[in-house]
Amino acid sequence: MTLPPLPLPDLDGAPPQLPQGGLAAGAVHEMRGVEGGFAHLAFLVLLLAQAGGALPGEVPVLWVSALQNAYPPGLAWLGLDPGKIFFAQGRDDAACLASLEVGLRGGMAGIAEVGGLSRLAARRLALAAREGGGWGFVLRHAARRTPQDSAACATRWFIEPAPGGFRAELLYAKGGRPGVFFYEVTEGDHDKTPPALIAVTEWADMRRRAAG
Repeated sequence: MTLPPLPLPDLDGAPPQLPQGGLAAGAVHEMRGVEGGFAHLAFLVLLLAQAGGALPGEVPVLWVSALQNAYPPGLAWLGLDPGKIFFAQGRDDAACLASLEVGLRGGMAGIAEVGGLSRLAARRLALAAREGGGWGFVLRHAARRTPQDSAACATRWFIEPAPGGFRAELLYAKGGRPGVFFYEVTEGDHDKTPPALIAVTEWADMRRRAAG
């Protein structure tokens, strides 16, 4: 079973400039962030939480990492139910990527937190995701461009904090156009309404709103 694209909040139909209007399933997407930061992780969690019914309940989600950055209560606060996720710890990047590959090939949606992603590993993950039909995500701290960048990933993003939200730079999109998008995060209402992403026009708007 191939899942539908993971939707991204848009602004007048503009972002994201992707062929399917979202993050395609049956493919792998890479999200990068600055060293020591967790904006890319939070951004992905909010996307998954906001997608709601886009992920059928019978589709398992694997989250594998050697870093142990995923904090289940924090995921729940952001609106993503940790009870629907299988958490696994790998001894190193190779073990995490191998686990994600197996999970994707078996029809799971999967996330791996790693330090590096070789072109060979990216190709293997892309083939596994295509076979299983689920979303695959690789989270890592890296520069916007590295010598190992691979076109096997359907999209590549660089996510960094902005006032009240995120600056999401689409570095690469297979069949799409790179660009920079800005998202505010609503505060939510404790257990009633989780935080949510809202697209805005530009960083200047976010700064003005954050300043009150």
